[in-house]
Amino acid sequence: MLLMVTGASGAGKSAVLDELSGRDFGYAVECAEFDSIGVPEGADTAWRHSAVERWVARAVDLQSSGAHLLLCGQVPPGELLAAPSADRLDDLDICLLHCSPDVRRDRLRGRGEPEGGLIHHVRFGEWFLRHTLDPSHSPEVIRVASPTPMRWDRWEGWAPGDPRWRAHIVDTDPLTPTEVADQVTTWARQALGRAAA
Repeated sequence: MLLMVTGASGAGKSAVLDELSGRDFGYAVECAEFDSIGVPEGADTAWRHSAVERWVARAVDLQSSGAHLLLCGQVPPGELLAAPSADRLDDLDICLLHCSPDVRRDRLRGRGEPEGGLIHHVRFGEWFLRHTLDPSHSPEVIRVASPTPMRWDRWEGWAPGDPRWRAHIVDTDPLTPTEVADQVTTWARQALGRAAA
């Protein structure tokens, strides 16, 4: 199974990954950061498509030995479902970490993000939330030309509320990294339990 903890920059993915390491999920779970495979200079959406496929293939490898992958990274649900190997996953569940524009700006400033780039992160964060709630919301943001044979047809035409398009959403604004990790741990345990049943 692939457990995807996702969200735009500043939502709290890296902080929660640090907190999740060493937690007991009740099952064999490998925790990983999306960018740990290396991000080339000039990485774009097409590069992310290839990286998503690489991580999905890792999850498929793990499940053959009865293990699961919990991946933290900036991966929109539509890209994950469209990854060529996604249909080989036994199961897939998504947890979106989301924060308000003001909190996102503050967090990114604290990381040294240039002021001029903040508006782009904020806009992408708001798109990310809308996309997670509604598969028909501006799919052109991620459906770009790519050497990776993405399968957009898997979810093309789906509407909000479709049970195949589901995600657990955590508002990280008022929470500490430990509190976010607690919520993510509960979500992961429940998802793993459902998959096992």
